[in-house]
Amino acid sequence: MLRRLVPATAAAALLLTGLTACSAQTASNDCTASLQSGVLSDSVTVLGDPGTLPQVSVPKDAAAITATQRTVVTEAEDRDRVAEEGSIVSATMTVIDSATGKQAYASPSLQDPAQDREFLLVTKEAANPLSEAVRCTAPGERVVLAIAPEDGAQLAAQLGSDPADPLVVVIDVAAVSPTRAEGPTRGLPSGYPAVVTNEEGRPGVVLPPRDAPAGTSSATRIVGDGEKVEAGDNVIAQVLSVGWDGAEKRNTWAAGSLSNENILGNEDQVAQSGNTFRAELTGKTVGSQVVIVENEKGAEPQVVVVDIVAVG
Repeated sequence: MLRRLVPATAAAALLLTGLTACSAQTASNDCTASLQSGVLSDSVTVLGDPGTLPQVSVPKDAAAITATQRTVVTEAEDRDRVAEEGSIVSATMTVIDSATGKQAYASPSLQDPAQDREFLLVTKEAANPLSEAVRCTAPGERVVLAIAPEDGAQLAAQLGSDPADPLVVVIDVAAVSPTRAEGPTRGLPSGYPAVVTNEEGRPGVVLPPRDAPAGTSSATRIVGDGEKVEAGDNVIAQVLSVGWDGAEKRNTWAAGSLSNENILGNEDQVAQSGNTFRAELTGKTVGSQVVIVENEKGAEPQVVVVDIVAVG
């Protein structure tokens, strides 16, 4: 199963829940977080390095809370890139039942690094406690989130916890990316179509007046500075594909925000996802825009423009 842009458990329910009683808090890089620290989030003890399964201790007399709280317990030295509006965050999570102190959920990658991480989209339109917890955070930071029952009752019930009790979530931020390619632009090889982007980063394709070259080839038009894509990585991307006749075949940009349509999966999932071009992304870097020309026997030739926005 492909990972979703929210935790793989019932956390998708939080997309339907608004935040209540949240005050503004100024963070570095002129980023404004929507959640403040509080008595519960400050009192949770977390041991272990970020990115590993934490040992979490919640006070037995933890008081009921009426507002969701967030405390950054490990700060990154490098805060050049923070999760601002429109960012996508790759992270791991551990959910603790505050009443019992027991673990209710942990990201699979905390037990097995080969498993996918979680993806959180930071956007006001789909704000939820998990995504707001990582707003203004940087890679390497660890956050303790205390979700008030009003915000997390549905999630608590689906995890087998009492909806009347707060949930405590430890979130380790692994990477932060924009939702489009950013970096130096290169020229494309001779015979490739021309690709242009507007102010929002959306690409357009101008086809050359010649037949498509045979086979499959790719070239990087924008060179990102993120981590390198491995064959086993789950890739999140913006995709525009156009037939050699100019007809648009796929355009994830049209939705206006990221969704499960942006999940390309890893190389082993190519047949399942139908993305024949996934192998061309291996070895490229997050933040890059890759232009792929496909002209294989038995298939209509096409041009695919892929903005790699995250890997897990």
